[in-house]
Amino acid sequence: MQCPACRAVQPWSDACRRCKCDLGLLRSAVAAANERRTQCLEALRDGRWPEAVHLAQQAYDLAPTQDAARTLAVCHLVNGEWRLALELARRAAD
Repeated sequence: MQCPACRAVQPWSDACRRCKCDLGLLRSAVAAANERRTQCLEALRDGRWPEAVHLAQQAYDLAPTQDAARTLAVCHLVNGEWRLALELARRAAD
């Protein structure tokens, strides 16, 4: 992971090794995003498309990673929201 304050790259920990920034909140946000993404994938599997979009959006809002953008793009695609899906797919490719 990368410290958001000083950009030091390090393994996950509760504090940055360089600047001593508290990383607990970041760790919690990433864990919550991963949980929402897992719930989203379950909703996709079960055919609950609107719920999947909602969960994917929450995951992306918590941690806007390329994986989160791809997942959100797929959710918009299965919901027939082509423009949003394409926009997110392009964002994930950058």
